[in-house]
Amino acid sequence: MDYTTAIILGIVQGLTEFLPVSSSGHLVIVQSLFKDFVQPGMLFDTLLHGATLGAVVVYFRHRIFELLISPLGLINNDYKIIYFENKRFFWGIIIATIPTGIIGLSLEKTVEGMFSTPSYVGYFLIATSVLLLFSDRFHGQKLISVVPAFLIGIVQGLAVIPGISRSGSTTAAGLYLGIKRSEMGEFTFLMSVPAILGAIILQSRHLGDVASSEIPMYLAGMAAAFITGFFAIGMMVYFIKRANLRLFAMYCLVMGIVSIVWI
Repeated sequence: MDYTTAIILGIVQGLTEFLPVSSSGHLVIVQSLFKDFVQPGMLFDTLLHGATLGAVVVYFRHRIFELLISPLGLINNDYKIIYFENKRFFWGIIIATIPTGIIGLSLEKTVEGMFSTPSYVGYFLIATSVLLLFSDRFHGQKLISVVPAFLIGIVQGLAVIPGISRSGSTTAAGLYLGIKRSEMGEFTFLMSVPAILGAIILQSRHLGDVASSEIPMYLAGMAAAFITGFFAIGMMVYFIKRANLRLFAMYCLVMGIVSIVWI
């Protein structure tokens, strides 16, 4: 892998991580287009996810800070207001993370094999297309609670499969469950923080396998993913709130068919 390849993959990751089109699926497709490309392993893809996690932290920095200090409201009256304003998301994220972690660990070996098979990605992109298309007509008024958070966490766990969009599938699940669009527009990104952190910790055991000469290329790809990811977040929030996911549904359908037939 060279600098150009790393940066291109970083841009692809950044643009597609938060748009409902499956970043891991697009990484598989784009990697398959590079001649003699050698898959650097799950670590590189995970680090790119880590860079986009940085974009989430910067974009939602004020809300994340409030979520982190909100538990103090359980023991200190000075923070009670912050706790009550954030407790839905705080407990919702914790509850969602449990099934996400269990499913993600269970599918780790299976998913690694899929990264070398673009046709699998195509079928799952079509599945993402169907999810988005039907969810776009839902306009619920519910807020995040225990049961929806757990179910959305299950969906997020399954989204480790290349071709299943994490942001798209969790958003669709929330809309199907009647959650308000404005609520899901924020929750779907915030719940990704512990999920991505967990994946980074899991893959960090392979850091010692990275040659020192490849580190600058990894960093270049991460920088590209962070910059493009930051702008993609705002775009996704805009489309979720305005019930306009059909465009992404059609895109996933086309890319799915292309992956199956031509790649």
